[in-house]
Amino acid sequence: MADIHQTISLGPADGSRFQRVIAEVRPGSHFSIVPSPLLEMLGVEPKWTEMVTSPGGGQERFFATEVRIRMDDRERTTICLFGGADSQPILGKYTLDAFGLAVDGAGDKLVATPPSVE
Repeated sequence: MADIHQTISLGPADGSRFQRVIAEVRPGSHFSIVPSPLLEMLGVEPKWTEMVTSPGGGQERFFATEVRIRMDDRERTTICLFGGADSQPILGKYTLDAFGLAVDGAGDKLVATPPSVE
């Protein structure tokens, strides 16, 4: 799979301000992750902690909150983890699902996927 990047605007859940960033799309990551300094600059504070499984199979605890993300002409609030200062913004599956997006079969672009109900 090729690296996919998406330009988004990110801000506090109340939508009071936004910062434009380029995020790496990682559908293997459940939640989106944003560097802590960027979230702090936007006035976003941690609201709870989440225990997540790391790629190596271990457990890691992250501070978490809800943020507002704008892509194209749509906005959604989504769960976001506070990443390390040197990390890059990541769009995870939870956020992609909120926008009705998925990575195509070739793994090189985002495509619309209507939600399903059962």
